[in-house]
Amino acid sequence: MEEKFMLLEELLKDERAEGKAEGKAESILLLLQDIGSVPDELRNKILNEQDMDILLKYLKLAARVDSIAEFAKEMDKI
Repeated sequence: MEEKFMLLEELLKDERAEGKAEGKAESILLLLQDIGSVPDELRNKILNEQDMDILLKYLKLAARVDSIAEFAKEMDKI
């Protein structure tokens, strides 16, 4: 029984992490949409990223760039 509880706890932890990553990705996209239209390929790359450190770097980058092209160019350096 304890093993099942531990498995459930691990699954819930993974879901929370995925939810945080998804929320961070959505924030990045909102910032970028204020600049211009986000191409599907770029949108998918952001939405599929699960590493919170990288998403935080993307978020900071999105807050300071002046164009989608600049964001795409700089994100490849991260």
